[in-house]
Amino acid sequence: MRIADTKLEWAFFGVAVAQFVLVTLLQITILVRYLRWVNPVVYQVPVSYVIPMVFAISTLGCVFQAIVALDSCRIKNKIQIWAQCVINVCLSVTAGMQFVQAKEAAERILKGYDGQKNPFADSEKPFWKYTQPALIACIAIYSACSLFMVTLACWLHVEFSWTLYEHVSPDVKMKARHLRYQAYLVFLKISLLFVVLFVVVYGFVNVHYEEPEFGLTMSVLPIVVIHAGVAAYCVTNEHKMGMFAVIALHLGLVGYLVSRLIVLFGKGLRAKTLMKEEMILFAAMGLFLSAVAAVAAAICTSNFHKGLKPLLLGQEPRNLAPPEEYELRRPRPISGVFSRPERMSRRFDID
Repeated sequence: MRIADTKLEWAFFGVAVAQFVLVTLLQITILVRYLRWVNPVVYQVPVSYVIPMVFAISTLGCVFQAIVALDSCRIKNKIQIWAQCVINVCLSVTAGMQFVQAKEAAERILKGYDGQKNPFADSEKPFWKYTQPALIACIAIYSACSLFMVTLACWLHVEFSWTLYEHVSPDVKMKARHLRYQAYLVFLKISLLFVVLFVVVYGFVNVHYEEPEFGLTMSVLPIVVIHAGVAAYCVTNEHKMGMFAVIALHLGLVGYLVSRLIVLFGKGLRAKTLMKEEMILFAAMGLFLSAVAAVAAAICTSNFHKGLKPLLLGQEPRNLAPPEEYELRRPRPISGVFSRPERMSRRFDID
């Protein structure tokens, strides 16, 4: 499988991979230092999960960006490259939030004790002294990569538009159907990322193993992953009944995220939580994208059986070369009506 075809595609993919490598290495360094700094008793309180959640969010986000960048170059999806730029900006904003939250969590852990006066962390180890520069470096990497991605996306947009014009049917309606199909897949992928990030943070930090809510919250993860796979299969193969179930699950996910946002903005215990800003950001983005994906899924379903499926499955008939014995002959003139000069006849035969 070819990773990329042009220098611009290689550059876009390279930026995503470089971001993944650099940020992941920095986050691993922070996590290892954190695990050596804290004592086992710290895991009794939710604040102990702030630093691991910073690692999880950064790693999942960067892995997703690298994989989707490869996919963008493979399928030449211009909507997807702009969506990746939006994701990277969100990751940059999240990195800024994480800096403040990690600092507050480190201060609370350093001063904390359990019921038997056992300290949460080793006060002799300067954890924040080494963590602060690494988190600042992550913010800088996210911001720089976002700038590079936006710049490259401007050029790739033109390049992918030409590829779409060249390989998709010249019919305007067919190109519009193909564009809606691509848009739906983009909304499906991005909503999956934000929903997964929200569920992970909400489950481990806010719910914090309280049953049965923790088990129910974590069960959302396999459901949304399977739902995304089924949705992609059904929309590509034009399974109408399957798409009805997919749309119903989209709406169910919208309802779930609305209920969690109401809880986070309420006055109950769940509203007084750590990393609340990230939860609201991820839930709001997931809600918006899931709602748009539901509408896009309905539009794609209405376009079934209109000629798009063979194109998506690579079954579009191609123009075959004429056989060697085939010869284009001029019409035989009607005898006695007209006759062309021999020179003109030869010219038409050549043409």
